[in-house]
Amino acid sequence: MCKSFHVIAAFLFVVAFSAPAWSQAHIKVIKISVTNPSDVQRNAEDVVLSIPVLKKIAPDFTPAAVIITTSGAATLAEDAATLETQELPSQVDDLDGDHKADELAFQIDLKPHQTRIVSICYGDEPTVLRLRNDYPQRTDAAFNLKFDGLAWESERNAWRIYFDARNAIDLYGKRRPTLQLKLYGTPDYAYHDESPEGRDIYDVADALGIGAVGAWVDGKVVKISDVKERKWRIISAGPVRTIVELEYDGWAVAGKSVTLRSRMTQWAGERGFTHEIFTDNSADGLTFVTGLHRNPSIAPMFSAAQRAADVTSLATWGEQVVIPGVNKHTSIPGENLGLALLTISPAKLISEDPTVNLVQITLADHHASWYVMAAWDQEGTNRRVGYGNSKEMGDAASSYVLPPDGIATQSAFVDTVKEQAGRMRVPATVTMLSQTSAPQSAPPDTLVTSAKKAIPQAIDLLRAEIDATAKIWEPILYAAPAGTITYGKGPGYFTEGSNSTGEWKSQQGYYWTGSFWMAELWRMYAHTKDEKYRRWAELWSAPLFGQEMLQNHDTGFLYYYSDSLGYNLTHAPAQRESALRAAQRLSDMYNPVTHLIASWQVNGDDTIIDTMMNLQLLFWASKETHDAKWQDIALQHALRASDWLVRPDGSVIQSVHYNPGDTRQSFPMGGGAANATSVRTPVPNNAAPGEKVFTHTHQGFAADTSWARGTAWALYGFTVAYAETHEPKMLETAQRVADFVVANLPEDGVPWYDFGDEGVHFRNRDTSAAAIIAAGLLRLSEVATDKVRARKYREQGERITQSLIDHYLTPVGANDSTPPGVLRHGSSTRPNDGALIYGQYYLLEALLWLDERAKTK
Repeated sequence: MCKSFHVIAAFLFVVAFSAPAWSQAHIKVIKISVTNPSDVQRNAEDVVLSIPVLKKIAPDFTPAAVIITTSGAATLAEDAATLETQELPSQVDDLDGDHKADELAFQIDLKPHQTRIVSICYGDEPTVLRLRNDYPQRTDAAFNLKFDGLAWESERNAWRIYFDARNAIDLYGKRRPTLQLKLYGTPDYAYHDESPEGRDIYDVADALGIGAVGAWVDGKVVKISDVKERKWRIISAGPVRTIVELEYDGWAVAGKSVTLRSRMTQWAGERGFTHEIFTDNSADGLTFVTGLHRNPSIAPMFSAAQRAADVTSLATWGEQVVIPGVNKHTSIPGENLGLALLTISPAKLISEDPTVNLVQITLADHHASWYVMAAWDQEGTNRRVGYGNSKEMGDAASSYVLPPDGIATQSAFVDTVKEQAGRMRVPATVTMLSQTSAPQSAPPDTLVTSAKKAIPQAIDLLRAEIDATAKIWEPILYAAPAGTITYGKGPGYFTEGSNSTGEWKSQQGYYWTGSFWMAELWRMYAHTKDEKYRRWAELWSAPLFGQEMLQNHDTGFLYYYSDSLGYNLTHAPAQRESALRAAQRLSDMYNPVTHLIASWQVNGDDTIIDTMMNLQLLFWASKETHDAKWQDIALQHALRASDWLVRPDGSVIQSVHYNPGDTRQSFPMGGGAANATSVRTPVPNNAAPGEKVFTHTHQGFAADTSWARGTAWALYGFTVAYAETHEPKMLETAQRVADFVVANLPEDGVPWYDFGDEGVHFRNRDTSAAAIIAAGLLRLSEVATDKVRARKYREQGERITQSLIDHYLTPVGANDSTPPGVLRHGSSTRPNDGALIYGQYYLLEALLWLDERAKTK
């Protein structure tokens, strides 16, 4: 389907968007809205934004580092609540050749009368380029004497203009929707011959061609032939549009020497292009024309504009596809081609020329434009599509051919011309919503006015949530038959909850997160000495007894936060024995060749940063048994994790794959419990036993960004490792991560789900990561040997904790209807957004830490 005649829409400035500035934001956002004023669907509406206008809004706007995103939101309020955006391919163009950006272009799908909010995200170049996708090349341009001059194309059609006295525009039709100019320019390639790709399908002969420009002088067409100098340039050839230009100096016509520029703009996916001409005073009094080749057997369809700002159109449909071969002039019977010209400029049909259906063009301020389009009924008859061969799963490649998607009838072509005329007549409206640029905002419900909460008050809120949760879930756990609850089966455990109701979602089995609920109960028991918390903790811990050797690395999470914490308070032998069995399981997964605990199974080839937290169980076991072997394993793992998973700047890698000792060449990419049976991806490598092969992420934005919760695990985990071992490298690593975190937190101290994605692709904040960071910083403040650093870490831990309880822990504001004690806006895996049981726990841990130290001052 043809798309709209490109329009630089007028910006309607509205003071409708503002957001608090972040001290450490790498990316800022300008908000606009794009509206379809018509009652028909507009796919891939063309939008052009003026860079100078954007710089009036944001003087620091960086055209070279931009990402355009959108959502289904029609208002700023809806947009603020959006969690996942759609990236729109875009490009920046320098129109005048001064090496400075002039326009920003993109396309957007619009339903009838739909308004969509668009975010123009820009900022630090490395950050933006790391986030920006690779856009497929959907337009192209080339100058090649093999096809006689300058050419441009989309996947639908390719066009060329002869760089000589003919100065006519010719057409290549495409059976396959690909870019083909490079193929046409290949030495010895016969682009006139029949091909499954496409070919030259039109006979220009001596005529003006399809939409070329000429002059009407004394009842005749004068082409741009007698010229002192012709110049050409390709202004852009990108994923969104291609712009090419010809300049004619000293065109001898009607006794004048005229200077004229002719610019063609081809948008992705479109069957046509915009042709613009620019002149100066040398062309005053000259009548300009364009047109389509006249075929005696095809009656032209002409629709004159009836009012100002209306569209004049000239179209032909019929047998005007030349037979294959060089210098062939005969049309193929039964094969049809539609051609059309559309212009908003006042125009009239000139019928006197015997070879061309002419349209007279009126210039305004020495400028005019028209739209040229073509539709071959064989278009898309070879839509071969590749299937499989995904980047991570390694599927075998295949292909299939989709049904043709060309325009096969005259009525369909007429409808397409009318649709194009509608886009030109009433283009999309672009409204500027930002008065200034700003970072992407935190969740709206965190921005309401709210009284500051005291630490004891926040603890009481969490206690209220714990009591309410136990009341609901205790009967569910009691009702489960004995022995029926495992890692992935049985009721009574939960991980994710609702931001609005606070209700926990049921899940099958205790999962890796099951012990954090028990940890809350044990902490509350220690804080209050209320026996109900001990009873509940023991109730939920019981199903885990005896299943220690069935776990992966998360046996550390499961049994440290249930058995170890419980045993420290109760000294119950069963808890001690269970915790030590779990420690043995964790040590069984340690590989002395790699110096790492594999995350998913014995002799595994993947370790994730989360495992740093599971080392707490080994440190506990070493102290409990007075056996150094547990601590030695933990330290060896921590040292290697520091080398492989923490970058020099303190950012953190989530996952590393390595040769565990058998020189394997394929690796599972899924992670988690399903890892052993997931499809394995071939990764040819020459890594020696114990050497790294590659890194990646399961839950962050990309392998080269820093997933927030993983970064928090690292901060906390290396802090514990230093506190237990006093190994200097552990302190250095913990501080390096802490400094990265503090330098890259948003203003309210709650990170995005990934430090690299500041609300561009996913707008998830992660309060669970913030709570872990706060708890880790507070711990680090007690072991850091540098007093200045220690004070900074303490202050930042307190700041983050206070922000969490003031803006994210319910109630927030006077009208908050969510039950008390719910820590909103955790992100398990984006775009999930809700309460998380481990966020609840680590916030409680940080609060109790602060409360206890306040009492001892």
